[in-house]
Amino acid sequence: MKKSIILKAMCFILIPISILSIILAAYSIYVQNASNYNERKCYFSSNFVYTYMNDISTACENLIYNNSNYYNLDDGDKIIYYPNNDQYNSNVKELKYLIIYKNKALTNIELNDSTRTIEGIKNFINESKDVKKTILLNGEISSDNHMIKKYGVQYLDNLTNKYYTKSNNTDIEYITTKYNDFEVYSFYKEGFRENSKESIMLGILSSTPIITDNSYIVIPLCSILIMLMVIYLVISIGSDERLNKFDKIPFEIIAFLSILISSIPLIAFEELSWQLEYNFNAILSLVITVGLTLYIIAAICITTFIRRIKAKSFWRTTIIGKIYYWLKEEVMRTLTYSASITSKVFIYGIGMSCIAFFILVIFRDSIITVFLELLLFGKILYNIIKFLKDYSKIETRLKEMREGNNQTALDVDDFVPQLKYTAECINNISEGVETAIQDRMKSERLKAELITNVSHDIKTPLTSIINYVDLLKNENIDNEKAKEYIGILDNKANRLKKLTEDLVEASKVSTGNISLNMEKINIVELIKQAIGEFEDKFQKKGLDVIINCLKNEIYIMADSRYMYRIIENLFSNISKYALENSRVYIDLYTIEQEARIEIKNISKEKLNISSEELMQRFVRGDTSRTTEGSGLGISIAQNLTELQHGKFDLILDGDLFKVEMDFELI
Repeated sequence: MKKSIILKAMCFILIPISILSIILAAYSIYVQNASNYNERKCYFSSNFVYTYMNDISTACENLIYNNSNYYNLDDGDKIIYYPNNDQYNSNVKELKYLIIYKNKALTNIELNDSTRTIEGIKNFINESKDVKKTILLNGEISSDNHMIKKYGVQYLDNLTNKYYTKSNNTDIEYITTKYNDFEVYSFYKEGFRENSKESIMLGILSSTPIITDNSYIVIPLCSILIMLMVIYLVISIGSDERLNKFDKIPFEIIAFLSILISSIPLIAFEELSWQLEYNFNAILSLVITVGLTLYIIAAICITTFIRRIKAKSFWRTTIIGKIYYWLKEEVMRTLTYSASITSKVFIYGIGMSCIAFFILVIFRDSIITVFLELLLFGKILYNIIKFLKDYSKIETRLKEMREGNNQTALDVDDFVPQLKYTAECINNISEGVETAIQDRMKSERLKAELITNVSHDIKTPLTSIINYVDLLKNENIDNEKAKEYIGILDNKANRLKKLTEDLVEASKVSTGNISLNMEKINIVELIKQAIGEFEDKFQKKGLDVIINCLKNEIYIMADSRYMYRIIENLFSNISKYALENSRVYIDLYTIEQEARIEIKNISKEKLNISSEELMQRFVRGDTSRTTEGSGLGISIAQNLTELQHGKFDLILDGDLFKVEMDFELI
């Protein structure tokens, strides 16, 4: 359950949905108790009176100060201005007005044949039905809305203004207006504007009745659900305590990129919100987009933070932590590895710095200063070069030891004091390794001699046993039981003889105690010859040998006798352990400057060991040990291949047994 990707994905999706449900439920409760979302209450509130009168005041200001931007018509001695696009703050469905100031008039009523004059506009306003009219005339307000009629006079002072124009960079008073200078004829239709925040939010709430009708239940349920999902995510994220590639990126970089990416939608929101001031539908869409973007970024940051904490690698995956651990594990370890060397280097650096400082103080303006400073610099450079040279000697000696040369010793007296102990340790290690190698070689020789001597001692009586068994086979013995026993003796004696020969040969091959007669041989011809000699054994097992070779001649340098022994051992192994009535594939081809031999077959027994174990001596793939064999065939083939400068590789894939051999191509 902790590793369920589907469950985690559902939690990440349900969390923002739950948060949005809580917001909608809370907003629903607010709307139910707020007057500005109730149409009847809204238009009889002091807030509406203020907004309405402020819209009229703004229109008056536009008539006096911004009329040059409007389309205008002449009406006798008066000019009527029509604004290009009229906007108002009141959330009413429609607000229309006519404002007259001396010889000017401003209206937002549509221009047509009946509204081309001031009297026509007044008639249009007077004849409009299903509207609430408000008229300001001679400083007195009459309105169908008793709240405007009662409280509107409190805002008439907003119509008193001073307007200025600039002339020669000096502010000059242009005109001063008073509220009784204006005639205002206006009406509004009740109902919220289509793009107002009130109509949009009421539309959203009406489309989600499950949330709005059960808001007092939704808030606690969603809050509990969010807490449970957050707890589950905290427990399940990083439960395997392994970090992916993203988690290994320094956390500061992720935090910086998150802040950078988050600032883009926030800046875009701030810029666009001014342009979409009255389009609350677009603003709402923008808010949801920005919110989801920030949520995704926050979810990514918190997820990787939790994984790092659980893996106990948070500080190691930060830039500050990396610097701290580098100072702690590398610099401090280097400085404290050898206190004597560190102190000597420190004292040497301070000493040289002091000498350079005293030279500058004593011989300040003398040419001797330059000479002495150069001399000091030369001394420091010489010490550095000497140290690097001695270090290079140590490095070269280590490479020689890796390549098997353990007989050359370093001259400890030639090294700087700081590296003498290191050189002495390397000499001791080299001497110890050489002693171990000699002991091992001696042990291998003794082992080979023991095997050879024991095999020779066994071979003499074994030959006599085989000879006497042959004599018994030639006697006319009528007892069938005796004949059966003689046959068993003959089989076991020959098997013991083969084992003894394999032991001797394996011992010689492993110690390299054989002489090779390297010559140019055609490996294709050699393998075909071996196939012919094993044909009867293969047919007896029902094995179909398929040889794939595009060339009749592929030449390599090898000993033909031992090369044939390699093929013979592999074919013998196939005849004993291959699945009956199956195919054996032999592929011969060249790769660049190498000739490759591939032999593949299917094992009849389950291969329950690795290829490395199978190539060891006295190991066989069948654990029952009911078949004949010494377990030395593959080991001998591998050693003989490597002695002839070839590569031997054994591959086990299920029941597939595959051998690859590479030899240098001629």
